[in-house]
Amino acid sequence: MRDNRCRPTGKVKQKKVRSTATAWALKIMPITFCLSLASSWFSQAVTTFTDLTASVMLLLFMMLVSVVFDGIGVSVTSCDKVAVKKLLQYDAKRAKIALGLIANAEKVNSVCADVIGDICGVLSGACGAVLAADLVSQTNTGGTWLPTLTSAVVAAATVGGKALMKGIAVKNADKYVVQTAKALSVIYKPKDKKKKGLRK
Repeated sequence: MRDNRCRPTGKVKQKKVRSTATAWALKIMPITFCLSLASSWFSQAVTTFTDLTASVMLLLFMMLVSVVFDGIGVSVTSCDKVAVKKLLQYDAKRAKIALGLIANAEKVNSVCADVIGDICGVLSGACGAVLAADLVSQTNTGGTWLPTLTSAVVAAATVGGKALMKGIAVKNADKYVVQTAKALSVIYKPKDKKKKGLRK
């Protein structure tokens, strides 16, 4: 007869995974709401109180952020952990950051691709529509087709940029993660578990 004593353990693991996923979803929803609200307010303020050049720069910046962070989300799920360790074998600080990203690949992908990427994508589309409306009011032409055309161009450029970046991120996932870790090391310092364990 088969020993079924291991079956409850599998069920417990599944419950833990589900509860962790649910907790993460409940945590990321209000964060996304707050970030989207703040970003929307900022973009509206910039497009309202600044000139056309600054508004265009903001639009391009949000498109770039959306594309770059989407690449980060893809790279952490596609990279080779051993290869990343090898690339950062002489840089302990950045190696910890990179391995932390890989260990939390699902959450990193969710934040980068879903939260930051989608927020910037939506805001860039809205910003493009606002710019088109400003152009219409200044030139008194293109009132029916210019906003639609501008939104379509922004959406197409963003999607095309993401598709191109995903291809690059998959082919160079290890290097992409390393570069991300190097960028994060400027503003983030990983905790030293050994020192923390020595404290009383």
